[in-house]
Amino acid sequence: MKNTYRRPGLRRLRRTREALGTGAVAAVASVVALGGLAVWTAAGYAGSPARIEVRESRVLLPVIAGRKTNAYFRIVNTGGAPDRLRSVSSRSVVSDIELTVHRMNTRSGAYRERRGAVGVPAYGEVVMSPYGTAVTLPAGETWRPGDRIAFTLDFERTGRVTVDAVVRPVTLGSGSAP
Repeated sequence: MKNTYRRPGLRRLRRTREALGTGAVAAVASVVALGGLAVWTAAGYAGSPARIEVRESRVLLPVIAGRKTNAYFRIVNTGGAPDRLRSVSSRSVVSDIELTVHRMNTRSGAYRERRGAVGVPAYGEVVMSPYGTAVTLPAGETWRPGDRIAFTLDFERTGRVTVDAVVRPVTLGSGSAP
């Protein structure tokens, strides 16, 4: 004959011990996570938004007035969060302004291809150039070397940043041709 007599107090005691063990694991995990977050914050990595600065800007004056040309910007992010350049606009340019990237075809011909947003990494920079990302636009008929053209760069997190780009003539052999 089996002993069917069980002590209800032992069962409760066992369940209480199991619950305390599970709770202890959860508590230790929480303390470790909070400690890690505290170290991350103390090191300056938490809560630091993107801080965008445009440090250099130029737009090339094409040899034939009114033709397409490129503008180049050096965009620096001194903040702890990445950002993205979504678009560029200018009151001085009436038609299409687009973000583009330099490409080569199979016959060694270069062309520009429209691209989406341009990522600006945290604590990093994007330097636009004739051989990479650029802003392609039609040149103004009245632009002259030394003129300043206002551009508004629209970033996903930072919002709009307005800068003046200096008009510079295209010089062959200097790497500044569009």
